[in-house]
Amino acid sequence: MAGVRVHAFHGGGEIADMSVFDPFHPEVGTKVEIPYFFYVVSHPNGNILFDTGGHPSLINDPRARLGEAADAFEVTMEEGDDVVSQLEGAGFAPSDIDHVVLSHLHYDHAGGIEFFPGSTFYAQRRELEFAHWPPVYQREIYLPADFDHPVEWVEVEGELDLFDDGRIMLFPTPGHTAGHQSMLVRLDGGRSLILVADAAYLPRNIEENVLPGIVWNPDAMVSSWQRIRQLQRRNNADLIFTHDLEWPQKTLVAPEHCYE
Repeated sequence: MAGVRVHAFHGGGEIADMSVFDPFHPEVGTKVEIPYFFYVVSHPNGNILFDTGGHPSLINDPRARLGEAADAFEVTMEEGDDVVSQLEGAGFAPSDIDHVVLSHLHYDHAGGIEFFPGSTFYAQRRELEFAHWPPVYQREIYLPADFDHPVEWVEVEGELDLFDDGRIMLFPTPGHTAGHQSMLVRLDGGRSLILVADAAYLPRNIEENVLPGIVWNPDAMVSSWQRIRQLQRRNNADLIFTHDLEWPQKTLVAPEHCYE
């Protein structure tokens, strides 16, 4: 079966402290620009959007959307960085998106849900529960305005082979949040990608078992890294990190490039 491609879209980002990636990093106190990314996976049976970036209101008035949480970082989204504008630049209209998979429901991943009313949405059941009743230490980064919309939700429990052909596999990677999930994409020619999302921010997290600053459960996160490494070996997979600081050198950014 041919024709599976992955388009990686850069949707702006935010400036925050290096401690987000590693609270014990020697450069803690240094501000870094953290990218937002979302992805379109083109499959013969339909287009899948993996995550939706930040809501476009973050461009002009992030405090109105985020409240006091906006004081902790500086949003760097600009006009045209929102998910609809980015996808249109590559020839995708919202109506072209058949499925939307959410890695989790934090504001920088779930802000575009409302713009795809005709799509089917997939999230882990545990994540939907966690987002509606988050613990106090994550309460400010779950925004009901992002995910409380009349869309069709599929509540995933565990792994899901989206088209029953082995090409697109959702698998749970809890740790960052209780219901976080990642996606394995099998491309043509034996190559694969794992869209890690926030199961880890940087390759170093997984390679050296370095816990980042925003964690729901450290043990679950380390177990998720073991699962990612296992799938990486079995599928000859490259890992794609949503918030990779080295994205300008590493990521094939749409619309000019894609993974195929």
